[in-house]
Amino acid sequence: MRPVATVAHPHIDAAEYLALQSDAGWRLAAELIGGEAVVIPPSGGHSASVQGELFFALRSWQQQTSDRGLLLQDVFVALPHGEYLAPDIAWWSAERRPPMSDGALHGVPELVVEVLSPATRANDLGIKRELYRDSGVRELWLVDPAATSVTCVREAAAGDAALGANDTLTSELLAGFRLTLSHIF
Repeated sequence: MRPVATVAHPHIDAAEYLALQSDAGWRLAAELIGGEAVVIPPSGGHSASVQGELFFALRSWQQQTSDRGLLLQDVFVALPHGEYLAPDIAWWSAERRPPMSDGALHGVPELVVEVLSPATRANDLGIKRELYRDSGVRELWLVDPAATSVTCVREAAAGDAALGANDTLTSELLAGFRLTLSHIF
């Protein structure tokens, strides 16, 4: 029987995290969540494919509508309570567009997309979901390639919407955006 490797998340403060990221040119694949440096492994396989298809669909929508918002993937975002997260995809409207920087962007995205993979599923569905909601993200898409589903988490009053592969994804934030989910799964 082979031993199972465990990953210990070191406790560090924000200053230490920022120094590590700065030394690594913001290429260190780690988020800062609740004072812990959490490694973010590459999603790989089906999850990476779904992420690419979603980014392409959102970028196509931007081009068709002349949207001047900021759409990025795999970017670090500084949240108001000292967390540094790396959403798979993030969008800010033109009015809330943060200035670009070599490090984490300061300014809460209005839309965040997290594509679930075996390595990130627990954090994406748990602590990161709560942090995004508590920080003011208006819409969060939790995309599950294994279940071919998307859960749209919207502001508290709107509630969650569960969509399957045959449904069409729309957004209250992105006027005219429509994506038949079977195209990404």
